[in-house]
Amino acid sequence: MSLPAVRASASALVIAFLALSGCRAETSDGEASASRGAAAVAPLADSAVGAALADRAGHPYSARFVTSGGVQRMAGFLNLGARTSGEFSISSVSPDQYKETQEVLLPDHAYLRQVTDRGETVKGWWRDPLTKAPPGNQIVEMHTLARLLARQPANAHARPVRAPSGTTAYRLTGWIDTAALKDTDPRTYVMLAPRPDVPGAKGVRCTAWVDMRGRVVRFDEDLAYPDGSEYRSVTSLTGFDDPLPVHPPATTR
Repeated sequence: MSLPAVRASASALVIAFLALSGCRAETSDGEASASRGAAAVAPLADSAVGAALADRAGHPYSARFVTSGGVQRMAGFLNLGARTSGEFSISSVSPDQYKETQEVLLPDHAYLRQVTDRGETVKGWWRDPLTKAPPGNQIVEMHTLARLLARQPANAHARPVRAPSGTTAYRLTGWIDTAALKDTDPRTYVMLAPRPDVPGAKGVRCTAWVDMRGRVVRFDEDLAYPDGSEYRSVTSLTGFDDPLPVHPPATTR
């Protein structure tokens, strides 16, 4: 989920993944109308996948993840299901330049530093508040959109299938209009909505694979922009375990 203005930067993929993958496990009643044709959907727990997602909500866990989109890649681990934290790197490999940003994410702020392809520090750790605009590091959990997708009519009777990773999971697919995110996911809406220098995105088509324990094991998203361009990212999650400790770097600015 990368806006045109930042698609080439090292921070673009952080916006792409973290906008959908962090701290809010509960969702509002308005989700049922947040996607096309979802106005009269049965309660979430009426389906097997809905019950699994509902059971998972509020139960913290950690996961290793890899997100790829365009020339960028993000990898590391996150603590999910409660207040998100984690450690990861965001690398951008263009034809003429390699960029990498390392990030330590805490519930209220993040620490970042830039390194070269040789592992040399370009810029020491700096503290990045999560309240600045636009909310590039503010997070809404991927679990939230999976629950929204589960409420769409086409997914009402989803059956377990084999996910790309080989695990057994429910496959949920649906289109979410940008305007529909204004009430259900205002932080993501701010990033996708039109701004003076950015035309904004028409919406996002999502495919989520949810395992039998209600954990998202893969999340694909395809964005369509008014100018006809598209952006695709794929996130895979593995190594689920108890939450891992995350501490601020020893030296920061």
